[in-house]
Amino acid sequence: MHNSNKIKFRDNYFDSDLACERRRVDLSIPGVEFEKEEGEDFFWERIVINSEEGEKSIGRPRGKYDTFSSEKMQYMTEEHIECAIDEIANELDSIFAENSICKRRLLIIGLGNTDLTPDSLGPKTASLVNATMHIKMLDNSLFSKYDCSEIAVFSPGVMAKTGIETLESVVSVCNKISPNAIIAIDSLASRSPDRLGSTIQISDTGIFPGSGIGNHRNPLTNDTVGVPVIAIGVPTVINARAFLKTQTDKDEVGYNMFVAPREIDTIVEVAAKIISSGINKAFG
Repeated sequence: MHNSNKIKFRDNYFDSDLACERRRVDLSIPGVEFEKEEGEDFFWERIVINSEEGEKSIGRPRGKYDTFSSEKMQYMTEEHIECAIDEIANELDSIFAENSICKRRLLIIGLGNTDLTPDSLGPKTASLVNATMHIKMLDNSLFSKYDCSEIAVFSPGVMAKTGIETLESVVSVCNKISPNAIIAIDSLASRSPDRLGSTIQISDTGIFPGSGIGNHRNPLTNDTVGVPVIAIGVPTVINARAFLKTQTDKDEVGYNMFVAPREIDTIVEVAAKIISSGINKAFG
């Protein structure tokens, strides 16, 4: 097992998992590159952290953080959903190419709790990804005709229900199947109501479960699991402090209260469809 020490970043803005929101704390951060790309019905915010100063300012490790934004998922038409699927698939292709990551064998991990709708994005997405690794094991000649990656899918659950740290479960599976890379999907926290259910963040730095709500768990990164980890997330909750008007109110009320939109069921359903279909299109 690789180094399992927790990677800790001290910051005062832990109520957001989105690099694009953390960047807005200071728009001119040394060691942080930013680019915005406009599409017809969407846009990308692309951030690259390339220095220690940038890491400390944003509270995230060096690497690439690309954020796709469109209309609210509960209002998306089938046409907009298909557009989002194409964008996610193309983004995954680009990240794997830019980082020279082999696509031959992939482990898709759905993080979260199926009993809590705002935290169920990971498992629900994973359940929609086309697993193919077993096909190769059963009939290699048949598998070779599909021209796809060997894909395994795993949802480790949450420690409160399993008693097992997520990292330990993931490392055990990695040791067994030796994937070339991991794609981990999780629900995120945002500090902006506008981003709830309208944003998908993809990064090549791994994932830090629970960091947005201050519930830090061991990270899933190249250092801790031994292979590249691509993280995909959608903000589904927001700190109640965002709705309070004064700093005094924010200091006294709702500091650790996270809430979800009433349309959260639809948001998770559409987000899971977009991400899983993007993965299937890129690799399956």
